[in-house]
Amino acid sequence: MRRNGIFLCAALLFSALLCGTALGAGFALYDFSARGNALGGAMVGRADDPSAIAYNPAGITQIPGSSYMTGLAFIMPRGTVTQVGGSAVDMKEHTFIPPHFYYTRQMSDKVWFGVGMMTRFGLGSDYPKTWFGNENNYYANIESVSLNPNIAWKVNDSFSLSLGAEVLWMEYSQNKMGTSSAYDAQLKGDDIGYGWNVGMHFKLDEATRIGLHYRSQVKLTISGTVDTQSAIPIFQDHTSAKGDITLPEMYMFGISKQFSPKTNIEVGAIYTGWSSYDEMTIRYDPPLFGSVPSKTSPKNYKNVWRYQLGIEYKKSPEWTWRFGYTFDQSPIPDSTIDYQAPMSDRHLLSVGFGYTKNDRTWDFAYTYLMADDRTIAARPGDGVLASQTSNMDANIFVVSYSVKF
Repeated sequence: MRRNGIFLCAALLFSALLCGTALGAGFALYDFSARGNALGGAMVGRADDPSAIAYNPAGITQIPGSSYMTGLAFIMPRGTVTQVGGSAVDMKEHTFIPPHFYYTRQMSDKVWFGVGMMTRFGLGSDYPKTWFGNENNYYANIESVSLNPNIAWKVNDSFSLSLGAEVLWMEYSQNKMGTSSAYDAQLKGDDIGYGWNVGMHFKLDEATRIGLHYRSQVKLTISGTVDTQSAIPIFQDHTSAKGDITLPEMYMFGISKQFSPKTNIEVGAIYTGWSSYDEMTIRYDPPLFGSVPSKTSPKNYKNVWRYQLGIEYKKSPEWTWRFGYTFDQSPIPDSTIDYQAPMSDRHLLSVGFGYTKNDRTWDFAYTYLMADDRTIAARPGDGVLASQTSNMDANIFVVSYSVKF
C-alpha cells in the first residue's frame, strides 16, 4: 500500500510540475525542499534526507533502508518598474507552486539508488498588456521538469560517490507588442534535453561533513510557433520557430559542522556558469512576414556565485528549528537586462521547523526574498526604456513530508 502511495504522489507531482514557475535571478530555482529552504540551501554537506537527490546525491548513503519525500513550494513574487519621468507599473501578482518528489533505496551495504523530480529552472513575469515596456515583453513564462535518477556508492564509512543522469523538459512562452503596437506577437515552444551529475560526500570526522556536487550543462532547441495578431493584414502571420539555449553547469560545495549534540551549522556556495547563455536567436521557417528569417537578442550572462548559510537546532527528538541566509548574485549585465527578468542581486532570509514522529517528518519553511533596486538604461531597439525596478521581493512558503521505511 505504501509503495502504491509513492507512485501516486509521483504522478500527481508530475502533473503539478507542468504549471509551476517563479521569478528568479537569471531563471534558476533552488526551492527543492522545506528543510533545504529553511537552511538557506545549505544542504550539500548535510545531504542526509531524500532531498539530497537535488543537493548532493552522494549523501543518500547516509539513509538506511528506503525513504521518500514529497512537497510543494508556494512562491509569491512582486515588483514595480518605473519609467524615468513617467509612470510606475506593478507586475501582476501570481502564486507559483513548484512541487518536489524524491525516493531513495538502499540496494546493498555499498550501493544506493535514488530518483528525484524537481524544478531547477523557471521564470514568470506578467505586466498589463498596454504598459510602457510592452514592445520588449508583457508576458514571459519558463516551465521545466527535471527527472534525475542516481546511483550512489559507499566507498568506505567516510567516503561516498554518486553518478546521475538528468532528463529536463522545458517550455518557453513570450508575448510582446510589435513596433508602435502594430501587432501582438505570441511565441511558444518546448524541448527535452539531457545532462548528468556527479557528487562526493566525505566525513572528515564524526562532526564534520564535506559535500561537492556538479551538474552539467543541458542543451535545448526550443521548437514551437509564433503567432502575430493585428488589424493590419500584412502583420498577421503564423510560422514555426526554433531557438537554441544552453542551461548552465553548476558547482555546489558545502561543509557541515556539528558544534554540539543539538546544533549544526553549514556554510556553502554554488558557482553557476551562466556565460553559456550568451544570446537567444529565434529562427523562423518560413520567414516571419515573409522577410524576417531570424531575431537575435544578446544576453551575455555572466558566471555568478550563490553563498549559503544554514543553522539547525534540534530542540528535542521530535522538534527541530532552522534558520538560513542566502546571497544570490544576478548574472544579468546592465547592457542586456530586460523586462523578462529584471532582477538584481538578492538576499534571502529563512526560518523553519521540522516535526518527526515514528519515522515520519513534516517540514515547514518561510523565506523572504529581497532584490536590490536596479536602474535600466534605455535600449529603444529592444523595446527597453529608461526605467528603474523597486520593491522586487517574494514570499516563499515550502512544506515537505517524508517517510523512512
